Amino acid sequence: MASTTIPAQKGAFTRASSGLVRSVRATDIMFYGWNQIAMVYVIFIIAAWQLYPGASMELSTLISIIGGLALAGIYGLFSSVYPRSGGEYVFLSRTLLPIIGFVVSFSFAFWQLFYFGLNAAFFGSVGLSPLFGSIGVLTGNQAALNIGTWFVSAWGQFVSGLIVIGFFTYVMYRGMRWYFRVQRWAAYVTAGSLLLTVIVLVLAWAGVFNFKANFDAIAGAGAYARVISQGAATGVALHPAFSLGQTINFLLWPAFSLWFAVASTSFSGEVKNVRRGQLLGIAGAILSMGAVMIALMFLSRHVFGSDFVLASSALPASKFPLAVAPSILPMTAIAVNNVVIAVLINLWAIAIAFLIASTTLVYATRAMLAWGIDGMGPEALANVSEKYHSPTVAIVIGGVIGLFALTIYSFTTLAATLAGFLGFAPAFAVMSLNAIVFPYLRKDLFERSPIAFRVGGIPLISILGVIGSAFSIFVFYRLFVDDAYGANKPFTLWLTAGVLVTAIVWFYAARSYRASKGVDMARRYAEIPIE
Repeated sequence: MASTTIPAQKGAFTRASSGLVRSVRATDIMFYGWNQIAMVYVIFIIAAWQLYPGASMELSTLISIIGGLALAGIYGLFSSVYPRSGGEYVFLSRTLLPIIGFVVSFSFAFWQLFYFGLNAAFFGSVGLSPLFGSIGVLTGNQAALNIGTWFVSAWGQFVSGLIVIGFFTYVMYRGMRWYFRVQRWAAYVTAGSLLLTVIVLVLAWAGVFNFKANFDAIAGAGAYARVISQGAATGVALHPAFSLGQTINFLLWPAFSLWFAVASTSFSGEVKNVRRGQLLGIAGAILSMGAVMIALMFLSRHVFGSDFVLASSALPASKFPLAVAPSILPMTAIAVNNVVIAVLINLWAIAIAFLIASTTLVYATRAMLAWGIDGMGPEALANVSEKYHSPTVAIVIGGVIGLFALTIYSFTTLAATLAGFLGFAPAFAVMSLNAIVFPYLRKDLFERSPIAFRVGGIPLISILGVIGSAFSIFVFYRLFVDDAYGANKPFTLWLTAGVLVTAIVWFYAARSYRASKGVDMARRYAEIPIE
């Protein structure tokens, strides 16, 4: 497809438009946030609870929501000042320093594409596998159990991930209208299935369904008690006293999901009412999914039993008496003991697991588009299809990198599931620190902007920046020292450092190249990017 051919205009840019169109609604932003938040990660979050004795999952998630709302305010307000696609790259390059904007954006985009591959693999391992596992456990069908097991194998994850990458690379090429149409229907399925899951768990909590009795009937008499006793033998602490310190340390886990709703600012140039849309969409996603996350944590503890959750998470798979992981979906299926309902409650995980990967491709392609427009990347990155209004070259590059990441994750042990948070956290910290100083460093711009709100004489964005900084800097610190989380592995540390060094070298090389062609990069960064 040919790229947009647009006549030159006066100013630093040689084209009058990015070629994108504003077709995204606030509800689309919220649904996008649902998928970036990736509720299926609650499986990992609950499983990690046993590593933080005395932590309250629910309180930790509530605290994480507060930090997420501060970030939502920061990102949403900056998108009102700069309603263009590119996210952190545009915000930081125009308000702080171009090199900071590019390095932060390059790192965030790299890790988003890293998760394009990893999240694609999750379609099989945390989406389809629990579905077939639930069916197999309830019906005793070995074929269904075998299919569920295959989807967590290397080839199962690779094949299912390949389907996801291929499908969404094509959908993204067809444009955001088509993408958000797919996302909208998936969101309806997600909402209905999550509601049913919560209802089933509430009924089980009220005694309508008996998880323990059903578990023993399927796994064998006394199996429930044996899981707890064998789990306790591994050293996991049962009945631990509440610990505020462990609760605060645990917030790493829900934060990894909830905070990523802010990535929707990467396509601000395609949002209809960007000033309201981003704020409402991001905050709505964090609040709604945060509430559901808390509900699932609370109900899991009360329906399955806190001791069972702790003990089963500590047991190796070979010691668990069923051929499924002791995660929320198969256990809820056992509680209700009905195959049809079990299928329906698995649909939210399938829908989200299918959509997660696509959200990361959206972010990365819009970042690359912004680099191409500014001249910080090859001009081909800024190519936009005249017919579909999509950045075609950036999408193809994203698909190739995602496929590479999927291959590494499926067939090696190099890529840890949650390691990328170490690469993302600096972006949240830098954005928050920038929010504090923005009204003072860019006073004239701030006063003329639509975000010149004050509370007690202090700029609202600065207040949010202080809160966001406290949360993001703490999380960044914990990622280095928290061995349970696993982001501080040598491979991750070296890869994170390598990405940052590459970004710095890239920036100076691109700036030097553009200067040799007579391009005034300083002038470009002094202007708002093209629409």
